[in-house]
Amino acid sequence: MAREDRRWAWWLVVVTLIAGTWTFSACGQDATEDPGASSGNGSTSSGGSSSGESSSGATSSGSTSSGATSSGSTSGGVDGATDPNFKVAFIGDTAAGNDFKAVLALVKREKAQAVMIQGDLTYGGDNAADWFPVADGELETANIPYFVSRGNHDVDWEKATGLGKGLDDRLAKWAVTPDDAKPSASNYAVTYKGLKMVFVDESETSPTRAEYVKAQLGNDKHIWKICSWHKNMRATNVGPKGNEMGWQIYENCREAGAIVAQGHSHTYSRSKTMTADQALTVDAACNDPFALCVGPGKHFFFDSSLGGVDQRTLQNTNQPYWASTYAADFGALFIEFNVDGDPKKAKGYFKTVGDVVIDPPASSGKTSFTITSSN
Repeated sequence: MAREDRRWAWWLVVVTLIAGTWTFSACGQDATEDPGASSGNGSTSSGGSSSGESSSGATSSGSTSSGATSSGSTSGGVDGATDPNFKVAFIGDTAAGNDFKAVLALVKREKAQAVMIQGDLTYGGDNAADWFPVADGELETANIPYFVSRGNHDVDWEKATGLGKGLDDRLAKWAVTPDDAKPSASNYAVTYKGLKMVFVDESETSPTRAEYVKAQLGNDKHIWKICSWHKNMRATNVGPKGNEMGWQIYENCREAGAIVAQGHSHTYSRSKTMTADQALTVDAACNDPFALCVGPGKHFFFDSSLGGVDQRTLQNTNQPYWASTYAADFGALFIEFNVDGDPKKAKGYFKTVGDVVIDPPASSGKTSFTITSSN
């Protein structure tokens, strides 16, 4: 073979080898880096599932690259879930004095990420100008937003410089857009970090408060839902308060699997799991006072109104539906949603300003009660 022919032959071999190597490498890269390719156990790097579920993070085997739990859900992508380990403090009947400040200091020590206040912010001639500086001084500076139901003592709620307008302005400043209406309207709804909250006025409205709750929760798909209002029924508090709400609103919240948060009585009480509110029926299948269940047709109600004004004498405490009652010191109920990697699990406890957990009591051997959602 002539020298020039041999040179062309060698170049042909080299080009062929290079082309073959590039083709092999490119195919291998496609196979390993394709974001839609799945592994042998059905999980994918994007959170897809072998059963055809979307990229929300759920898989049929319960494992994804985004942190799935054993229940087949992911803390960051389950439809209707709250943020993981989302802790909310519940208080009511606060006024704006030093005892309220002590409760807010407790809220910060417990690292709550939001506060729900079930009304009666102002007493004895106080108004928004007295209350907001105290609340903002303790909570807003700690980046803890608060959401409020109107109480019967909140007489300046509707004024141009009142509580309602002040709350409207703060939601806007915190970039929280209500689902419906706004605080100044008294009946309003907000979702924050995946927690659905429906607030109603302390007196009857048109449409009725029960109708408003039903409309807001009728098609709601959130795992955790709270109905918040100020007043009570005689059977739903262990203070001196009578029948001021009507039972239908409780039943509507229960049908939607929503927890009921109340104030007004200046006491603390928490029910067991209820399957009928007016009949005061405890769920026979979920009757442990420290292991609650919420879901369609079942919930529990509580009154956490030891927010800083005073404590009232306990009444009506020996009923079989009560899980816990208390009125000896100020404090707050804390519920932490989406715990232990499970979006449908929550833990709760009531702690006093003296840092004593009274619900569950020490005699139970527990540091918190649990809640399981089937919503």
